[in-house]
Amino acid sequence: MFHSIRDIARNTLRAGIFSLMAVSGLASALNLSGITNSHDPSTLTRDGNTYFQFTTGDGIWFSRSTDMVSWGNPGTVFGAGWPSWINDAVPGFAGHFWAPDIIQMGDYYYLYYSASTFGSSRSAIGVVRTESLTNPNWQDLGVVVQSYGGGGEINAIDPALMRDHDGRVYMSYGSWFGGLGVAEINQNTGKLSSSVQHIFGGGHQSIEAPYITRNGDFYYLFFTRGNCCQGVNSTYRVQVARSSSIFGPYTGERNLMPNVNGNRKGPGHIGIIKQDGCNYTSTHYYDLNDNGAAKLDIQRMDFVGGWPTMTSNFSSIHSCGGYSEGLYQLQSRHSGKALEVENASIDNGGNVVQYDFNDWLHQKWYLVDHGTGTYSLINALSQKSLDIWEQSSANGANIAQWDYWGGAGQKWRLNSVAGNSVEIESDLSNKLLDVSANSTANGANILQWSRTGGYNQHWLMLRQ
Repeated sequence: MFHSIRDIARNTLRAGIFSLMAVSGLASALNLSGITNSHDPSTLTRDGNTYFQFTTGDGIWFSRSTDMVSWGNPGTVFGAGWPSWINDAVPGFAGHFWAPDIIQMGDYYYLYYSASTFGSSRSAIGVVRTESLTNPNWQDLGVVVQSYGGGGEINAIDPALMRDHDGRVYMSYGSWFGGLGVAEINQNTGKLSSSVQHIFGGGHQSIEAPYITRNGDFYYLFFTRGNCCQGVNSTYRVQVARSSSIFGPYTGERNLMPNVNGNRKGPGHIGIIKQDGCNYTSTHYYDLNDNGAAKLDIQRMDFVGGWPTMTSNFSSIHSCGGYSEGLYQLQSRHSGKALEVENASIDNGGNVVQYDFNDWLHQKWYLVDHGTGTYSLINALSQKSLDIWEQSSANGANIAQWDYWGGAGQKWRLNSVAGNSVEIESDLSNKLLDVSANSTANGANILQWSRTGGYNQHWLMLRQ
């Protein structure tokens, strides 16, 4: 967000932070209640049955919800202090963090945050992590990327994280000055694993707060134009462009959320949570019915004709006929054992078997929604894809892991069956993941087989 007027946002947020408020139902996706204060909300994220939204504020402010509707139980990540490295990177920083975003990678939640000062592009994005959000123990990992005050630099604020179909994680960021950039993130360290590439904007255009998602074959870059932080006078609006590559070029820019919609003025800082086959967006807006107070808004986004559209025509969080992205363990309904990569291999061709449960990453899988009715299953240790050996369509073909290349043998459909289980069906062969010979033994092989209705083809999805 445009930092030359951040202090207005800070005062707006502080004014009502511990009061209870309700958002008008006019043009609203949900009738949010409780402590709905928010500016630059993070992507909504979930730990167990609790959702979290982190936002601009002193010490990195956040609130919690069990239903995405009623928000409360606020807190901060850093409290009154902040990591000492920021004092050198951003002289004059006073503890007011901007525009955080969060993603789960392996055993940790990684929270990215911005530190800057009024009117300057001398800024830094840092990262802090914890194994649990409900019982956090935050560990600051230091700077991820910084800018040094140059007029043409990509300003190091407004980070946004996304996981691609191949399991790779990318961070986009930027504001005015040199425009928007993107780089890959090392999922073991939380730091950059590639150089930053410029993808949009620059020349001090009013472009900031990027967010990238993928649906089918296209990457969609969301960003805001205009000025934020002026309450009822904000000129913010949300735009979108698309590309066949995460690195651009992004073209076809069009309006997504106008500057005014009912009592909502100046929407900005979009994030997307993919839940039960739905795309729910989080943004802030300035409430024209409440003196321009900055509040959280949640709407649903659909894709029509290859472009996203927003809808407010729903009143509760519900299923769109799919499954939520996230980290899972997959348990055989037949044996009670977990799907794992044998011997914790990280190699292409690593065999997939069943084994007694443990808490190691080779038994955990990222479910990534393609938006087309299919999903990737990416092993959390190796970051390789669940794959049918040699792209076979035959009964008995082996299941292994392999670098993701996007073929039908790496795409899976999830079919609900009795007992809260799913069938995991290949998009290539229309056959199911199957525990070989109905075995209950550790190390029993996983293969594909035509549907039998047996419990050895049923899997419980256990959210991590």
